[in-house]
Amino acid sequence: MLRVLITGITGFIGSHIAENLVNQNFHVIGLKRIESDPWRCLEFSERIDWVALDEGSWQAEIIEKRPDIIIHSAWIGVTADSRDDWSEQGRNIPFLISLLEIGTAVKLKRFIFLGSQAEYGLINGKVSELETTSPISAYGTVKLASLEILKSFASLNEIKWVWLRVFAVFGEKEDSTWLIPSVISKMLSEQQMDLTYGEQKYAYMYVQDLSDVIANIIHKDVESGVYNISSNEVRTLRSLLELIKNEINPSFKLNFGAIPYRKNQSMHVEGSIEKIEKQLGKVKFTDFNEALDRTVQYYIKHKQR
Repeated sequence: MLRVLITGITGFIGSHIAENLVNQNFHVIGLKRIESDPWRCLEFSERIDWVALDEGSWQAEIIEKRPDIIIHSAWIGVTADSRDDWSEQGRNIPFLISLLEIGTAVKLKRFIFLGSQAEYGLINGKVSELETTSPISAYGTVKLASLEILKSFASLNEIKWVWLRVFAVFGEKEDSTWLIPSVISKMLSEQQMDLTYGEQKYAYMYVQDLSDVIANIIHKDVESGVYNISSNEVRTLRSLLELIKNEINPSFKLNFGAIPYRKNQSMHVEGSIEKIEKQLGKVKFTDFNEALDRTVQYYIKHKQR
């Protein structure tokens, strides 16, 4: 049985990855801070081998458990107000190095890192991994710096690695401040919402499809490298919000054009996934309308609670 260490396991993406893997009978080791709320993992918490990051011996404890694979989905400073805080973003580097040192000690089979579309900077089209990276935030810059650290460390220590540039993701258990849950909350409690014109186009990927891709990467001998992870179809922000409105509250007023686009607004954000499909085969996507319906119903149910 493969032993998989997941950082950021109590987060939105990390919890979905963990649930997928425990359901496939992987031995999942979950690294979390004592104060982190594990609510996203409650349904499968007893099947996680937990390690407290706050304990001084956390590295030794993980080495003793000897993970075969590390999935690094944790990141300090993901909220909008922290993305240009260089000190906050820089705190991610020492943690990455600690994980890589653990990898050397246990003779790790593979290190999987969740990177970001932010590494590309301003995006206005469908981008491949050959696109020049030019981040415009501290968040994207430190992610990119982490990639260089991983590449060098892994090469010197003969560790296979996979860097996943994750594009727009949605689904159940997202933080309440992010787009879809916050919009649903407003539609259930208010009458209107001010927005840009909503012409931005995003390739929205269902989080459970993302977790399936990561599970397949573990199952298959994927070559070390950088891979985009994105949906293969785009839709405008406007059309997405209209779909949600029609399901929740058709009379809700979406004031498109009431606020301007932000500076350096990317208008078409999509990643080419040809490279990862050459390794895994065709990626199977859940029908978008079905995935959105599951997501909306989840937030309605939990809002009512």
